Amino acid sequence: MTELTHPGSASEWIARLSEDPDNATLRREHDEWLKASAQNRADWDETLRVWQMLEMTVPVHSAEWELHQQDKTPQQDRISPARQLRPADHAGAVSRDRVARISPASPERTRRSFARTRTFIGMSVAALAACLLVVLMPGWLTQFEADYATATHETGIYTLPDGSRLHLGPESAVAFDFSTDRQVTLLDGEAFFEVVPMTERPFTVQAQGIRTTVLGTAFNVRSSDYGVDVAVEHGRVRVDGDALGDGAELLAGDVAHIGPAGDVTRQSLSPALVGAWRNGQLIAKDRAFAEMVETVDRYYDGWVVISDADLAQKPLTGIYDLQNPKAALQVMADAQGAEIREISPWLMVISRR
Repeated sequence: MTELTHPGSASEWIARLSEDPDNATLRREHDEWLKASAQNRADWDETLRVWQMLEMTVPVHSAEWELHQQDKTPQQDRISPARQLRPADHAGAVSRDRVARISPASPERTRRSFARTRTFIGMSVAALAACLLVVLMPGWLTQFEADYATATHETGIYTLPDGSRLHLGPESAVAFDFSTDRQVTLLDGEAFFEVVPMTERPFTVQAQGIRTTVLGTAFNVRSSDYGVDVAVEHGRVRVDGDALGDGAELLAGDVAHIGPAGDVTRQSLSPALVGAWRNGQLIAKDRAFAEMVETVDRYYDGWVVISDADLAQKPLTGIYDLQNPKAALQVMADAQGAEIREISPWLMVISRR
């Protein structure tokens, strides 16, 4: 464990204690951390609740886990109100309640958005530099197509022409057409929608050929190199695409992942965890390590490279702090028995120890 990840948050402590559950010194240090402040205790309790929602247990904390099970009330199924932050409350976030086309020529937006970081597997630093043009070209095209777009670590809240609310994650872009039906295209990244009900005008979101149709609901859509994810907080949506045959209906807590090759995976999740990125949290439940690294990468001003293909595909489950992307990446690497080397302030390489 490096100095970067000296435990300072509940998720980091879970990673440390899970690595070395019999370390009495570590347990004492954890107890001291819990007693140091009421906030530490609250963060720890909340993290255990979230793990419970993920249907995961941490054996080293079984006594506290059972206590949470006994004390659990319906209201504890929700993230603590103290953590219900709007994206605009986060550092680097912006909130815009307007409908206006962005300027693709904005130098600052262009510099940060075109520096889009992606995870490359088994690629040397020299080869990485050689592929810069290939990586940046889609970013340029996306900027010209978008009505709204965000830069690295930037989030935004927008009001669409019908009054629906759009929460846009970092390095994300959408285009929309409300001239007849209500049509939104997620060009890249992640978005959470709070849709105003209009029975006569269905609301659709397109992403990589996957179409999500709703009448009135709240749901999250993520589009990345690893496919499309649709998750429902409340209400009901229909998801259509070539890989889905006759389509699929999702209810509150349902998650559908459609991979680039057309493979479809369905999961269930506590509705309170849908769109958790708006609260500065990344919730991973049996997701590929590389996919989750790419998500954190959108909050980090630099490149992140995974040097091992097997490591990239290892499943990851946990809760990670998106407001501290370096620490989040280190905790994720520690959970996989991997290490991070900072080649420069703008380049991290994750490899097996």
